[in-house]
Amino acid sequence: MKTITYSVLSVLGIWMLTTGCQTKDVTPDSLRNDLLKKTTGPAVVGDRIEFAYALGTTEGDLQNVKAEATIAGATGTGFSGYSWYTNRNTGVDQPVQTATDTVTNGTVSSAKIIDVATNKAVTLRYYYYPGEDAKGKDVSFRFSGTSSSGKEVSYQSPTYRISRMDMKRSLALVDGAKAYVSIADMAVYTKAEVEQNNLASKIDFVYIYRATLGTGNYAFGHAIVAPSNVDYLKDVTLPTGLAKTRTAIDKRVDVKDAQLRGTTGFDVYIDDLDLQQTTFPNAADYAYGFAADQGAFVKTADGAYAAYVYVNSVNNGSKSMTISIKRLKLN
Repeated sequence: MKTITYSVLSVLGIWMLTTGCQTKDVTPDSLRNDLLKKTTGPAVVGDRIEFAYALGTTEGDLQNVKAEATIAGATGTGFSGYSWYTNRNTGVDQPVQTATDTVTNGTVSSAKIIDVATNKAVTLRYYYYPGEDAKGKDVSFRFSGTSSSGKEVSYQSPTYRISRMDMKRSLALVDGAKAYVSIADMAVYTKAEVEQNNLASKIDFVYIYRATLGTGNYAFGHAIVAPSNVDYLKDVTLPTGLAKTRTAIDKRVDVKDAQLRGTTGFDVYIDDLDLQQTTFPNAADYAYGFAADQGAFVKTADGAYAAYVYVNSVNNGSKSMTISIKRLKLN
């Protein structure tokens, strides 16, 4: 998504549009503000919500900004000290420091706008990181700003629901090594780690890579296999005590997730409803032939979790695959 920037002219243009129907003797307020929510995906713990808060004045200078959340954010919540402006010669967005004293205490974040040539109109970024205590709750924000002329202006955001999902990115799987995945822990383990830490009951699937498999040498590739599937795991020395659980695995090449991908390219997301309503009528206890930007819906054998496992990358040479996971606790 292209970065949005503001100038004095653009802010004044907004004022003219909003006051164009008024009589001539009405003077527009000298201080105005606007708000843009830049992130489009679900608000998930471990990821941030990003806002662009714009202020413009025709009288005096801009001084301070403040944002108050209804639920305190986690570490990283607060204003950035930089505005972003598009270089007209290169088309590249460039940072310009426009604020200092960026502080967050509890639910309140504040910043002081510094004396620069652009302080008649600035757009500051505000980042909100939902904490564990915000899961499943609604959060909103009240932004405000002041000018040296004594004026104050504010903007109340809509309400946003914080997802109940958990998310973990970039889990590196290696055939014969880091190959044992726990949805409950959102983690991957080696055989030794499973045995040493008594994790056998937590393993939902095993990662393996075989270029071909079976008597017909059919293409197999990168696969995730539930412990219940003894055929595909018959050449794997499994951890002692690994339960033969039948994890439901539904491979989907048509489902993507921009948050799990971690880079731009599409604006498609898995949300709480997707995991709540996903059914597994034809699910197997394995899925193979994975490539990047594919994935699978997974339901743990005990019915406690539904998850979407997204494939970030595969490497045939190193027999490895990187995945990211969104999961929802069902009961």
